[in-house]
Amino acid sequence: MAVVEAIKTTYLEADAAIIEFTSIPQTYEHLQLRISCKQSQASDSIDIELRLGTGGGSVDSGTNYEGARMSAYKTTLAASASISRNVTKYATQFAAGANYSQYLDESQYGCGVIDILDYSNTSKTTTLAGHGGTAVGTGYPWVHLGYGLWNNTGALDRIALAGYSYGTANLLRGTCMTLYGWNSS
Repeated sequence: MAVVEAIKTTYLEADAAIIEFTSIPQTYEHLQLRISCKQSQASDSIDIELRLGTGGGSVDSGTNYEGARMSAYKTTLAASASISRNVTKYATQFAAGANYSQYLDESQYGCGVIDILDYSNTSKTTTLAGHGGTAVGTGYPWVHLGYGLWNNTGALDRIALAGYSYGTANLLRGTCMTLYGWNSS
């Protein structure tokens, strides 16, 4: 039977560029992020971007991330892949700010789940997988699926999440992210 424990929840009382989870315990097999979010970027390419860290220091901002994403909007499908990036752009569409008011109720947030697998295993690189989306009214629904890789074999102990273009867009008040640890045995 799987055991799942909440490690930390961050709820934004004010807008912020970056949310960080630090001092992540090494006692779980996997991590999971559950996200409800809205950001200030007004674009149809609204990503949550992740940087990961090890050794108690800052997050890795080098070109050590790779990923692939698939998305669907009504009857339109899209896919992309990236290598040698300074973030892993996570394949979850989150509701935009005021410039999309024609599409959404301003109180609406997007949601997503990101699994970080074998995060403390120093014999392999860290992999991520997840899904999410936003309804954004009836005229603009998105759904996404994505995978990521951090080319580092260190035990992950820090996660930083930012909005579009790594922190140039604010994550808006009311955004909530919870980090869970889980063991499958």
